[in-house]
Amino acid sequence: MLKKILSILSVVVLAGYLVYSVLAMTDRHEDSRLCRGVDLHITDSLHFDLIDEEMVLAVLQEHSIDPVGMPLEEIEPEKIEATLLMHPLVGKVQCYKTGGDMLRINLSSKVPLVRVINNRGQDFYVDSRGEILTQRSLAVQLPVATGYIDRQFAAGELLEVVRVIDRSEFWKAQVEQINVTKDGQIELVPRVGDHLLIIGTADNVEDKLDRLMNFYEKGLDNVGWNKYRSISVAYENQVVCKKRK
Repeated sequence: MLKKILSILSVVVLAGYLVYSVLAMTDRHEDSRLCRGVDLHITDSLHFDLIDEEMVLAVLQEHSIDPVGMPLEEIEPEKIEATLLMHPLVGKVQCYKTGGDMLRINLSSKVPLVRVINNRGQDFYVDSRGEILTQRSLAVQLPVATGYIDRQFAAGELLEVVRVIDRSEFWKAQVEQINVTKDGQIELVPRVGDHLLIIGTADNVEDKLDRLMNFYEKGLDNVGWNKYRSISVAYENQVVCKKRK
């Protein structure tokens, strides 16, 4: 019986030694491995191309954390994430090591929806989450909002209007500019038609644009798109038009 127990213990000790040896060899092997490259995946920027691989690698190089050629055990994914998140156009980042000695970076950019140039001369963008972007000269085609717009209004009422416009292919193509008057009334400047669209406040903006759409289809198509100087849907269940003099 004792002989059998000693035999089992010998097998267990030998197995443990073999496992330890394999793990130790693996650790030494991993310690000598270098990062072969960055596998970068960017989302939310396919339409705008605000962020590309060149920009990401430039940020990493600027902060001396470019992982390519670095020993894998020295790479700190959390530090890379934190560094990229400091860029004003980066929304989310996920970074981790993968097989093949590569570093995977999943990155999403912020999505600007409107550019604001207000009565104070301030120039900024508002993204889809209501965040103010002060990045200048983005090469994107966006509606421009002018007038009495502070940052709180931009991230609130204005963004609500822009979101509704952005969900409609027709209104995205038709609205060229948004203007906010001193008393907070929202006006839309269309690309087609020499008239001003007045929607008032941002309340029930989807219903207001639906009423405008119905008037476009049933009214303007019959009388002509330049007969009126303004069309207002500011009040519930009404479409008020003012003719040109």
